[in-house]
Amino acid sequence: MNALAIPGLLLLIAGLLTVFTTWRHKGTRTGIWRYGLPGGWALIIAGMAIWAFSTHPDQGLALGSVTLMILAGGILAWQGLKLAGKPAKTQIERESATDTIALGKGYWGRFAVRLVGSLLVVPAVSIMLGIFWQAYMPVSAADGLVGAAIAAILIMGAALTWQLASRHPYRTCSLLTGLAAITAVAVYLPLLLGKGA
Repeated sequence: MNALAIPGLLLLIAGLLTVFTTWRHKGTRTGIWRYGLPGGWALIIAGMAIWAFSTHPDQGLALGSVTLMILAGGILAWQGLKLAGKPAKTQIERESATDTIALGKGYWGRFAVRLVGSLLVVPAVSIMLGIFWQAYMPVSAADGLVGAAIAAILIMGAALTWQLASRHPYRTCSLLTGLAAITAVAVYLPLLLGKGA
């Protein structure tokens, strides 16, 4: 491990706090904070990338993943301690809130998009980005394969969270679909041109 781990750690902390703040305070999803979720995840991905390059990609991603889980667990524990003395919502209040959301306009359309995005689009984009990693990262075949597997898992977690938590699931699903398509072109077009030549 070298000095690159320090900025990687700072990016992970900043990304987690940004994502947490955006989710915790829904009122901040206006102005610049509407980009809180994608911005936070971008910081997390950047931090993981720095950790990957701090040593070997497989070792760096593994250490970065463990660090990310420890940081996330610390934030959740801190939040749990803050809420420990507050009364929980009653079952009637929870059921009333659920009924209100379920009867909202366009609920089933958003549900269908989230379902399709979670089952089809998210796996597609994570697999394609994993293949892209293996194809273009300047590492050995073994390191590329391990890094691609870890990257695909991390990307799937981030994309799945974004798809399910997004207030605009249609837009999110479209962006993920476009990313999968662009990555597929970048991976397979050189192969097709090479085969054609």
